[in-house]
Amino acid sequence: MGNPSKTGQEIIDEIAGGYRASQILLTANRIGLFRLLADRLLPPEGIAEALDADLRAVRILCDALVSLCLLEKDGRLYRNSPISQEYLVPGNSQSKVAQLHHAAKLYETWKNLFDVVKTGHPSGEDAIDPRLIGDSRKFAEAMADTARSVATRTAVQIDLSKARKMLDLGGGPGLYSIAFAHRYPQLQAVIMDSAETLEVASENIGKAGLSERISVRPGDAFQDDLGDEYDFVLLSNLVHIYSMEENRQLVSKCSDALNLGGLLCIKDFMLDNTRTGPLWATLFAVNMLVNTDRGNCYTLEEMTSWFEAAGLTLFDVLGLTAQSMLVLARKI
Repeated sequence: MGNPSKTGQEIIDEIAGGYRASQILLTANRIGLFRLLADRLLPPEGIAEALDADLRAVRILCDALVSLCLLEKDGRLYRNSPISQEYLVPGNSQSKVAQLHHAAKLYETWKNLFDVVKTGHPSGEDAIDPRLIGDSRKFAEAMADTARSVATRTAVQIDLSKARKMLDLGGGPGLYSIAFAHRYPQLQAVIMDSAETLEVASENIGKAGLSERISVRPGDAFQDDLGDEYDFVLLSNLVHIYSMEENRQLVSKCSDALNLGGLLCIKDFMLDNTRTGPLWATLFAVNMLVNTDRGNCYTLEEMTSWFEAAGLTLFDVLGLTAQSMLVLARKI
């Protein structure tokens, strides 16, 4: 998209047909194809039997996956490509299986974009295939897939060598708190989220051997007391769920919970001041339109206005990934 070497027709065709490759990947993940082919070769008949699927459909799907570099074909036998073996097999350290299951659920809600734009109301759960509807645990596992590759990089980017206490608000599966605790041995962390989500966080904290330094607190950031005397508050992929006014309130509560000199970090997908880029953030804003009542992506100017209203001063803006930014504000 946006490639000047492509004709206008090619650009339109690429955008209009983008769902095809997406659905091939999401379907293969849903039926467990990559799990089945982990470290082995199978013919289409063996795949169809193991997955209780149609033989003709399996052949067509697997051949398309070869073209997408997600499978390899040796005669009549199929196996995972190195990419699939690393990222699409459950249990692997880089697995994106839960994240892709969540993506398949989002695909269902996006099909109602026409009605969402006409009415302003998000898609409901009735738009989703019942076989895809999960619980808070499933969502937390999907968010863990997303966080796994960037949590450590986030901890490396932010200097908390003098911090003693952090709040991970909406911390989900707890991977960011775990990454900060590993990097800064003096740091105590509190994760606030729903009770169901914190079950996953507690499991991850236990596996990391950090139960004495990371605690969990069920609660609602807008309704409950956040505590106080924090040196660092993290809002990771949280502000895009809420409206401008709700984020202004949230940042104010975070400011109240910080010590003087403490840092607030917003990690999110940030729009430029024209609100027309970068592409990832504009598309994610549509995702919030489809799936929430008031969510959106925001600009640095808008975030700065929240800081100023809360007695915070913009401290730094750091690039994290091709999609995510870290926006830091200090309490003065």
